Amino acid sequence: MELLVLLLILAIAVWAQRAVFRRYAFRNLDYSCTLSKKEAVAGDEIALQEVVSNRKLLPLPWLKSEITTPKWLAFSQLQSVVTDETRFLSSFFMLRSYQRVTRTWEGRCLKRGVFSIQKTVLVAADLLGGGAFSCEGDSGSEVVVFPKPLELDSFFSPVSRSTGDICVRRNLLPDPFFLSGVREYRAGDPLNQIHWAATAREGELMVRQNESSSSRTRTVLLNMQTREFANSGAVNPTALENAIRSCAALFEETAGAGIPLRFLANTPSPTATSEIWGENGLHGLMETLARLPLESGEHFPFYLNAIYDQIQTTDLALVTCYLDEAILAFAHGKADAGMRVQLYLLLPQDLPASAEGLDIYMVDAPAPKEGDTQ
Repeated sequence: MELLVLLLILAIAVWAQRAVFRRYAFRNLDYSCTLSKKEAVAGDEIALQEVVSNRKLLPLPWLKSEITTPKWLAFSQLQSVVTDETRFLSSFFMLRSYQRVTRTWEGRCLKRGVFSIQKTVLVAADLLGGGAFSCEGDSGSEVVVFPKPLELDSFFSPVSRSTGDICVRRNLLPDPFFLSGVREYRAGDPLNQIHWAATAREGELMVRQNESSSSRTRTVLLNMQTREFANSGAVNPTALENAIRSCAALFEETAGAGIPLRFLANTPSPTATSEIWGENGLHGLMETLARLPLESGEHFPFYLNAIYDQIQTTDLALVTCYLDEAILAFAHGKADAGMRVQLYLLLPQDLPASAEGLDIYMVDAPAPKEGDTQ
């Protein structure tokens, strides 16, 4: 009889403590899970920080957090599982009364994109480790990962023509030895171009205006299709990612020269930016590249016809994974109109005779993965 009473008391105690933990475990419990950066470049280090605070007398001997992030944010391999496009992280805590614990996960951004903590779930248990119960924690911390620019000179080579001529790069930078005068300072102008004598005379910032860049503009045009006949999805996502990284390099090159720049791409919702100048506008263009989906919209020849008259520029850089007659005809038309046209080809191919006379740069070496630190 005494044994039965003892077992009954024990069962009531187990039930009571389980009921207490179920009701009060998540009361006055604060939990946050945030990324250390809002913006980064592919290959940069990033940290994920968990902060849990138990603001009550009841201790929590067993608390587990389950965090869901994209697999492109690479955190601890020992306590994470990757499935498809998702990474799952598990973290365990033992909290005393009124205790605060901070835990940091070191990681790295593997590729460009916009990534966030998709979901966090807290799981608690009673003193005996049984009767697990859960609630959803705060999530949504986001990082915009900019593409890591390719080194154009290392990964592209000028293509020889059938006549034996070789394409050479045209100088994009303004020539400092030919000045056409001065003008008012505009946001993004290099500080080393300020004309101090004219500034003192006019009472406002004035900059030197180089003859070679005074009226130059550049348009970077990206083909989101990776082959001539393709559906909306990227047939070769690696080549397309490298095309995006090539655009990033062209943006940096152009912004550094202080030349106005536009960007166009045949994305599902066509991408078309306004003209930007210098480093200030470069940030917005890099974010545009970070958010580009790996899919195309309108078939590229139709897209070229639609935007043909919209491209009024002195320099045109067209980045594509392939060349066909429609692209070459477009390039010849713009070159005949007086534009400086450069074609960057991300996949090797035999060029047709109609490519003669165009500046074409074909990929020369396989590009490293975007998250590589080299």
